[in-house]
Amino acid sequence: MKIEVYTDGSYFEKHSTCGWGVYIKSEKGQIKFSGCCNCDNSLYVELLAVLKALEYIESYVYDVTIIDIFTDCDFIVKVADSYRAKRGVIYRTKSTLRYKKLINQILGYTSIFNIKWNAVKSHRGIKGNEIADTLAKKAVFLNLKQKREG
Repeated sequence: MKIEVYTDGSYFEKHSTCGWGVYIKSEKGQIKFSGCCNCDNSLYVELLAVLKALEYIESYVYDVTIIDIFTDCDFIVKVADSYRAKRGVIYRTKSTLRYKKLINQILGYTSIFNIKWNAVKSHRGIKGNEIADTLAKKAVFLNLKQKREG
């Protein structure tokens, strides 16, 4: 079974709060979920969204033949493409060094699944990306609301 996965992260600098959203679509239906965490930049939460999607698929989705991952974070696609081409990541940049553990967790799934990595432009009307973006933002808003209400 082929599935499409859309992931997105949302960073609210003023509150040092991030949200991530995942939208999974297949012939069997759709799944939407999201979460929130404290972080200091958007790259972390973009990576986290992809990891959460892959963890979910490994645990709950069966008969997967191809996973098409769509993200508006070019960094993820470049790292995955580099890994596929060289069978490894060269950790030279600050971003790859800072998120080495998270990157390795994500790339570990390439030995389990056939993953196609796709970069999309954000806020361009791509339905799956818009859904993931909305989920990520809602997660942050719910978290901030809970903090205010105590």
